[in-house]
Amino acid sequence: MKLSYNKVFDRYTMSFSDKLAETSYSLYRTLRLQLAKIFPLSEHEKYRFDDDLFSKKEAADMPQGFDYIEKKDVDSFVKLDYIDLYDYLPKEDLPKFIKELKKCVRRNKIAPFGAFRSREDFDKIDNFGRYYDGQAFTHILSVQFRKNEKLQQFCSDLSVSLRNLSATFLLVQYRVYITKEFNTKIAEVCKKKYSGYTTVYRQFNTPWYAVKKFGRSSHTGNNVRQEKIYKMISQLKWQILMEIRKTYSVRFWDDRIFTPTFETYSTNIRPSNERRNLEFWDSISFDRVADYAPTYNACVCWDYKRGENEGIRLSAFCGGNYSRDDHLPEIAHHDISDIYGVYLTAATLEYVADRDIAICNKKISKVIRKTKTSSVLKVRVAVERKLYYCYRFISEFSGKSIDHDDVKAFRHQFYKKGSVSSRSLEGISKRIKETKVRIDNILKLLNDAAEYRSSESNIKLQWIMMIVTILSLFVALYSIKNGDVINEIKNLIEWIKTHSGLKTSNL
Repeated sequence: MKLSYNKVFDRYTMSFSDKLAETSYSLYRTLRLQLAKIFPLSEHEKYRFDDDLFSKKEAADMPQGFDYIEKKDVDSFVKLDYIDLYDYLPKEDLPKFIKELKKCVRRNKIAPFGAFRSREDFDKIDNFGRYYDGQAFTHILSVQFRKNEKLQQFCSDLSVSLRNLSATFLLVQYRVYITKEFNTKIAEVCKKKYSGYTTVYRQFNTPWYAVKKFGRSSHTGNNVRQEKIYKMISQLKWQILMEIRKTYSVRFWDDRIFTPTFETYSTNIRPSNERRNLEFWDSISFDRVADYAPTYNACVCWDYKRGENEGIRLSAFCGGNYSRDDHLPEIAHHDISDIYGVYLTAATLEYVADRDIAICNKKISKVIRKTKTSSVLKVRVAVERKLYYCYRFISEFSGKSIDHDDVKAFRHQFYKKGSVSSRSLEGISKRIKETKVRIDNILKLLNDAAEYRSSESNIKLQWIMMIVTILSLFVALYSIKNGDVINEIKNLIEWIKTHSGLKTSNL
């Protein structure tokens, strides 16, 4: 299956059946209202057709901002500063990756304040395949998009970094810096007062033409803003990855899933439990129950609504420095995504493995019922090929490449100790071990099935040979009884001489 934008970012995509249902209901409602003078509306129909009865609440206002250094209220803002996309790289593919780096430089323009790499520096990248350093990114390259004018309006630079993921895999981080033009659009959406609307609601077993069984679903202005923000960010991510794929091989794309992403925002809106603040955060897809690190002045939001092919999405909202002397929040703002890079990649590989296991189980259940050993062996080879990189990774991943120190600063209101971040980062290695056990069981099942089919075939062959031998004996006895006994005996002796290597014999 080839990935497309609508297949990846399908959170608000209507199916063809849903579109038909909307059209049929609109047509039915129009005709029914026109015929109301002839056939009066029932009380139930009056209620269904009166949209004013449904909630059309407007989007929440943007809360006031606060300047920590000046200690005063200011105009609020929410800006998207970076988008990080993560991919994995087998270390044996490093020479190919170096060629892709050089191709990226030829296609684009070296950033004036980015890392500058000489030919010797590029050659030294091979060292990543020879040593293990699990807790630091190495900045490799920074370029400015030159041949994509549309993307140039929204992204200034592309930064490429490497980090060890496991014994035989590297983690590749593609960071894109967002421009003022794109953030101007985000500001417009955040400040605009969107109105709510209603749509058709129908149960899973209700066909698109059964308009009398339809209900109505209400959407507030906050839902409208949430959809606008989601589509803006999703379209930008799609353009970024399409540009990256022009020069780099993206392994997650080959696995038919969008790369995991981390979005880093800056804002001067202080955390608050006030209802109007919580509604605003909801409207820009920031979960109100998030991890908060006071020392970093940052919140991290876990998005659990992603689609099947979308990939894991995390986002951080950073509030800036508390004072002119405290620069830790500013540093955390730039590096906060580094805490989650290994986790995002490992968790996505685990997801791909689980998904492919489910696909393989369907093939296995069919082939197990077949009698051919070759069919079982073919499926085993197909399973090993499909799960090769995932199985190789989960066989060697121990979680040691995750740095747990920085995540200890986060807290969650539902946990007395720790946070969603700490629990997720600590539990990923255990989950991966469980996935490895499932794959091992699948491979063992296929081996046992192949061995059983082979033994069954050998037993059948032995039975066939025994039956052939008995029939041959009966034929020989019948020939002796009904033919020339002496000639048959001579022929038998000659046959024995020929096959036993005797040169002469007398009878």
